[in-house]
Amino acid sequence: LGQTLTGYRVWDAMRAVDYLLTRPEVDGSRIGCTGHSGGGTLTMFTSAVDERIACAVVHEGGTRGRWPIQLSPQGPLGPSDVEQNLFPGAARGIDHPDLHIAVAPRPLMATIEHYSASFSSSADKIRARYKLLGLEDRFRTVEAGDPHAFTYRLRRATTDWFSRWLMQKPGPASEPELTPEKPEDLRCMKNGSLRASRKGETVWTDLWAKARVLPPAKPVDAATVRQVLRMRELRSPLEPRAVETVEREAYTIEKLQFLSEPGIYIPTWVFQPRERLAGAPAIVYVNESGKDSDGMEFENAEAAGVNPGVLATLTRRGYQVIASDVRGIGETRTPHRAASGGNPFSHLFDSETAMAYMTWFMESSLLGMRVQDVLRTVEYALSRADARAQVWLVGKDMGAVWALFAAALDARIASVVCQGGLLSYRTLVDGNDRYLHGANVMTPGVLQHFDLPQVAGLVQGRLTLVDPVDAMKRRVPVEQARSVYGGKVRVDTRGGGSDLASLYSRWLAT
Repeated sequence: LGQTLTGYRVWDAMRAVDYLLTRPEVDGSRIGCTGHSGGGTLTMFTSAVDERIACAVVHEGGTRGRWPIQLSPQGPLGPSDVEQNLFPGAARGIDHPDLHIAVAPRPLMATIEHYSASFSSSADKIRARYKLLGLEDRFRTVEAGDPHAFTYRLRRATTDWFSRWLMQKPGPASEPELTPEKPEDLRCMKNGSLRASRKGETVWTDLWAKARVLPPAKPVDAATVRQVLRMRELRSPLEPRAVETVEREAYTIEKLQFLSEPGIYIPTWVFQPRERLAGAPAIVYVNESGKDSDGMEFENAEAAGVNPGVLATLTRRGYQVIASDVRGIGETRTPHRAASGGNPFSHLFDSETAMAYMTWFMESSLLGMRVQDVLRTVEYALSRADARAQVWLVGKDMGAVWALFAAALDARIASVVCQGGLLSYRTLVDGNDRYLHGANVMTPGVLQHFDLPQVAGLVQGRLTLVDPVDAMKRRVPVEQARSVYGGKVRVDTRGGGSDLASLYSRWLAT
């Protein structure tokens, strides 16, 4: 939708300042702002843009530079909570130290659990700007010496900082005994929730209202698709290089790599039958699980009642199959461990989401990069000495979305099957407040321009949609999918126990 949770949060914080200024007991010239962890990050964002905040304390909330990225394979690649990111900050030259500097000349204190090289480097940059203004005493850092929490030491430092700059006197020598307020006494609503009380609008109801009029009711063209996916025209050579050839019982596998763009190699397996089916184009195959997941061969598998692997089966039937791992998938998957796993929200913090966010920081798109990789795979298939005039394309799961976009952008793809892909982006925001798809299948602001059914309009007559899924990755009934796509494409279902290789052959050939 083009909205960010960061924007919502900062706006709400600024409205809180608006409210404070309506109260008679508030001195509008002495407003302070502080928060811990995510609240510290929100303090940084809000204080940078709202000069009514006269003094700020950022507690353990991002006082370190993010650019250039420094990664260790032993650590997580998981991202911060989405509202703690400023997209596209890197493309605009904005890093976290810059946001701290934007608070100057107002007093600012930043704290950290334990001093580190990255924190100290950022603090030095901030301190240098305050010194340049002749206000070095208005910036201070404090080390908690404790784990990630709003500790006694940090509370003392906060009250002292605010007392100094807002009241021109030292803070209290000690923290008085406190009796915590009861949660029910702090609530604005009886049940503690505006949403549960159905009072006013929420982020979700606001998003749903915006989504009702999106996407624009007009056809989409290929140029717009490329623009929204942040794709570039690439005319650099593929420069394929062989890795090895593996002999199997009924076919061979050529293992190779080619360049999708300078420095980005795409690992590819070419399944070559002993006798190629006359007249059949090559099948390009992409799967979010990687080519290995469907590329195994099992001896006497069919007799033993074992799935022999769809790629092996297609090859045995005479098809040349070219299976690639787009960037970040299969052989090119990041070695970093996920930051969170084993829970229903792990897809919000995994490596895939981190990579998607990194591209958004650069005003780019991981989705667009992967679509580019699929297009370059098609280009490779057509560049081979044994190439035929067209190719067929199969995309599975998230690969179904890559395949749909690729087919919309390259008419040389004569037929495409998209199996198990997202039904539409509207599915994610049409009355839903939760979904199991990751940021890796999205690109910022896409619904302001088009949705997947409109992209399918560029592939009419060439597209078969198989078992698309909803926001929770549940299979959508065929009739529902047909109504969403309005007859633009064939919609089918695999059904239980069907031979997938035979179905691919039928779908691609019709």
